[in-house]
Amino acid sequence: MKKGRGLALLLAGAILPALSGCLLPPDAPSVLASAGGTGPDDAYVVYSVEQEYEVLRLLGLRPERQSLHIIDGRAFDVIIATNPETGEARDVWFDISRFFGRL
Repeated sequence: MKKGRGLALLLAGAILPALSGCLLPPDAPSVLASAGGTGPDDAYVVYSVEQEYEVLRLLGLRPERQSLHIIDGRAFDVIIATNPETGEARDVWFDISRFFGRL
């Protein structure tokens, strides 16, 4: 298991059952557990911009800046997000190929 996925599983198991009207798909624990968001090969696969921000919220991160990257025909949003408790910033990668450019 990659570093950080254990925390994502823990967060998903502790937080997701208490959420109502969550913007993530029904398999939200697997969305968080399937990636670490550290790069294009480890990006969270989401189906909307709202889901990106929901993932950040579940991870306890505050978005600061966002950029779009196209790599090998796939679209990614990279959000620089900050942990409000520690001030630590990190890049969080999202694979948005499933909805980018579609009406």
